[in-house]
Amino acid sequence: MTQNEVSEDRQTKSFGPIQLQPGVTPRHVLSFLFAATVSIGMFTYLVSLTPFILTENLGIPESEHGRITGNLQFLQEIVVLLSIGWWGAMSDRFGRRNVYIISWIIMGIAYGIYAFATSVDQLFMFRIVYALAVASSTTNLSTILADYPQEQSRGKMSGIAFFLNGVGAVIFFVGMSKLPATFEAGGAEPIWAGRYAFLIVSGLAFLTALVVTLMKPGRPEGVKPKTPALVLMREGLLAAKNKKIALAYFGSFAARADMIIITLFLVLWVVQSSVAQGLSPADAQARAGMFVGITSGAAVVWAPLFGYLSDKMSRVQVMVVAFLLASIGYTWLGMLSDVTSFSATIPALIFVGVGQTSTILATTVLLGKEAPEQYRGSVFGMLNFFGAIGILAISTGGGYLYDLIAPGAPFVTIGVANGIVFIASLFFLKSKAAD
Repeated sequence: MTQNEVSEDRQTKSFGPIQLQPGVTPRHVLSFLFAATVSIGMFTYLVSLTPFILTENLGIPESEHGRITGNLQFLQEIVVLLSIGWWGAMSDRFGRRNVYIISWIIMGIAYGIYAFATSVDQLFMFRIVYALAVASSTTNLSTILADYPQEQSRGKMSGIAFFLNGVGAVIFFVGMSKLPATFEAGGAEPIWAGRYAFLIVSGLAFLTALVVTLMKPGRPEGVKPKTPALVLMREGLLAAKNKKIALAYFGSFAARADMIIITLFLVLWVVQSSVAQGLSPADAQARAGMFVGITSGAAVVWAPLFGYLSDKMSRVQVMVVAFLLASIGYTWLGMLSDVTSFSATIPALIFVGVGQTSTILATTVLLGKEAPEQYRGSVFGMLNFFGAIGILAISTGGGYLYDLIAPGAPFVTIGVANGIVFIASLFFLKSKAAD
């Protein structure tokens, strides 16, 4: 690298109100934000269309869908749990861009093969491929989000990225979910209508891999190219000696569980309660979808505002505010006596959406500040590892709470978990360690 190239690489630039790290350009940010926009949709679209595959491709009766989809999700979370730390280490060893490109190629392959499964066993094998893509993409998304902005702009960039996450999810939910019906209306057989839809999304994943090539190349400074992955993963775990990093890991356990509980139990609770009141299953499902949409909408609108506000506070103060909001929202929702009441439920759902995006943003900006640059991928891999444990905990334990205690019990439990993180953050704020 010439002296002029070195000088240019150390120059600092901005992307709107966001001050960028030396060497990061607006082009790098735009390519990252494109990937951020499609990420959440990619993480949910395959799951949402799995019942279609079970019915049209495999001819499995609806009475067996619950068990199969639950087992598929459990397998996915186990693979994510086992691999996500390794993917973080790989992003340190080989560079974010290289590993992120591989992530999107694997995602494209997963979507390309999933709808061509001819047996349940094949569906499980293809879901493993998809889980590897999700693990890698999740780690690199959060790590790059920490790499690009300067500290004073970390919240603003996180808010914009989370806003685009939500916009992309809405695009997938509103537009892409209708693709099978559109192809059927055009004369395609149901099985091929689903395959065409998956192939289009597969193409979008490969396009994203191409866009990601425009991101900043290179490894983090201080990381040797042959550093063993286990050494890097160990560094990610030992980083918890920093009490603020340990707090972020603890927060991730609750924050990631926040995200999955709405999909797992809110829909079930609303549908069952609505049917019990006389609504048809289709109308009950529509009401549940509207409630989920309200939660997601609140999260999308709140994300850039909270991102801006978080740059006005210390990172631990952001944790205090975020987990307080989430604790109030989930406890409020879980204590409702009638979840079908619009006047009672909608305010609680708005609070849940606000709390949900706040906790993810809070852990991201705290870790972005505290994680050592040369091991940042490994540290964010550990953050997502603890988040995956949280998802598994609520996925398994929440079902028993729902059935044996009350439908609102999983939400109260998550509210309590967020409350514990709030208390820990508040205690931390008052201690010398928060200085």
